[in-house]
Amino acid sequence: MPHVEERTKVRRWRAAQISAGIALTALVVSGCAPGQTAETTASTPAETETEAAAGISTDVPTDVDIELTLSTWEVGGLNESIKAIAEAYEAKYPNVDIVIDDSLGFGDYGSAIELKASGDDAPDIIQAGQGYTMMGPLVEAGLLRPIDDYAELYGWADRFGPGLLDQARFEPDGSKFGTGDLYGLAKGGNMVGIFFNREIMADLGLTPPFADWASFSAALEAADDAGYIPMALGNSEQWPANHTLSILISQTCDNATMLGWIFGNDGSDFTSDCFLQAAETMETWSDTGLIDPAANSLTFEDGINRFAEGNSAFFVTGNWALPTMVEKMGENVGFAGFPPVDAGGPARATGATTSPFTISAKTEWPDVAANFLDFMTGPETADLRANGGYAPLLTDVEIAEADATVINEYNAVWKEVIAQDGLTLFLDWSTVGMGAVLFPAIQELIADQRDAASLVEAVQAEWVAGRS
Repeated sequence: MPHVEERTKVRRWRAAQISAGIALTALVVSGCAPGQTAETTASTPAETETEAAAGISTDVPTDVDIELTLSTWEVGGLNESIKAIAEAYEAKYPNVDIVIDDSLGFGDYGSAIELKASGDDAPDIIQAGQGYTMMGPLVEAGLLRPIDDYAELYGWADRFGPGLLDQARFEPDGSKFGTGDLYGLAKGGNMVGIFFNREIMADLGLTPPFADWASFSAALEAADDAGYIPMALGNSEQWPANHTLSILISQTCDNATMLGWIFGNDGSDFTSDCFLQAAETMETWSDTGLIDPAANSLTFEDGINRFAEGNSAFFVTGNWALPTMVEKMGENVGFAGFPPVDAGGPARATGATTSPFTISAKTEWPDVAANFLDFMTGPETADLRANGGYAPLLTDVEIAEADATVINEYNAVWKEVIAQDGLTLFLDWSTVGMGAVLFPAIQELIADQRDAASLVEAVQAEWVAGRS
């Protein structure tokens, strides 16, 4: 899965709070002792926290060969971006070797990384998905190093703003997401929206973006009447359809309601009207053939191919698909934001920062790892991130306009959503086991094996169980 696969996922952004009602504001400075560098020794119990904190440094030793391993699930353009950044860092520091381990796909990553991170060969830098599913267990097990001290040293709060950094915060016991210690930095942003085929739009006389649900539904029906698959979808892996439901919810629920449920706020209820309305809309689209009837038998890649080959008018997914879309379709692919329920409504979308890169509690080189994170997320590598398909987080860094129009369209929508504080995060972050319940339930909804009411009830039951 892209956030879930976080695929294709560059500027300075003084972020607004994610939501006025439940914005994350905690800035807890870690009291953890620093690790060693070539010139320092491990702290002793007699050292004070102040003395330990003073031991961290932005310097990278140049008199010793250093190897840092980086574990990621990224593929395609995103992975190529990581490799390009690693090469640039190695050019800057020739004695440092960044070894990228991308052997685990996302489906295997979550279950395998905790075991890997607890072993003697733990990666120095670990990509860890936000929320209770992945980062929470790693934090609870004490496998990640809090990095508030490095955030203060490097000024990361000034670079990103609290709203972005808070997506990588956890209470040290892993009990609460969005507050507590800082554990990672993200390279860019993710956002779900509508990819469209320009030739088909011209054929149908349609001009995205669409003003509201009524006009988008009419466009889907027009595509169906013309013999096209209205909305391509490959959902055999179960996670892709989650993004269709989540972006519907981002329009039917206000941000405080949706985010409150994801963060685990008391009283949140997935069976409430706005969640149910979104599920019912998806059920209707599926029942009427507006979503590809073959979706559950197709992989995510199959879905992209059906769309790219001109068989489908629309494809709802995130920017992790951008490099593939550009490769397969060139200038024939476009991107538009998902429309509000009613015309004139706010710009909202399911999205977040990309899964943060964290520092292992076991690394011998925390200073170097932190320096690499600063380099990876800073202005020096902004173009490398942009070319890989990452949405820009640093709004005061000028990024050259992309060759592909669709990337510029995506970035324009991203900026609009961010300006309106419209990102609503991903549903499966809500509990450790949410994906295992939510994803098959949506698959069953598409297969007409469950209705919208039973879906929201099953999801809420997991939410309650996961909070207890």
